[in-house]
Amino acid sequence: MRFLCDAMLGRLARWLRAAGHDTRLAGDAEDDRQLLATAAAEERIVLTRDRGLAARRAGRGRVFLLHGDAIGAQARELRRDLGLDWLHDPFSRCVVDNAPLRAARPEEAAGLPPGPRETGGPVARCPVCGRLYWVGDHHRRMRRRLEGWQEGAAP
Repeated sequence: MRFLCDAMLGRLARWLRAAGHDTRLAGDAEDDRQLLATAAAEERIVLTRDRGLAARRAGRGRVFLLHGDAIGAQARELRRDLGLDWLHDPFSRCVVDNAPLRAARPEEAAGLPPGPRETGGPVARCPVCGRLYWVGDHHRRMRRRLEGWQEGAAP
């Protein structure tokens, strides 16, 4: 599944990317018509909390209206109603710009903070923004959250 989150769902977009889903985030300037046209052209499911947008879809692809305010509630809705796999391909996409990550070259990994650099382990890099990703405490916490959502657990 490929997604396009409306501008109000930036946090959800980051978590979908963390789970490995190709997820665009609409800009603040995109109106409903543009958003729906983009989603149809790119074969994406629009995720929104905007009832007006959901009502306007007028046959232009799939629009999923989220009811939950909190990220955990939204995650459970997506799992339950769309069968979303929260463990699709974890940590394979940049959470900032959605680009697929690649293994960092040794000279790129040298830019890690001292702690992670000393412990070693795989390092990934975003080819678009240059952000580095490594396995650390934050990675383990995020993984546990994704696993919980996959099992239908709260938050």
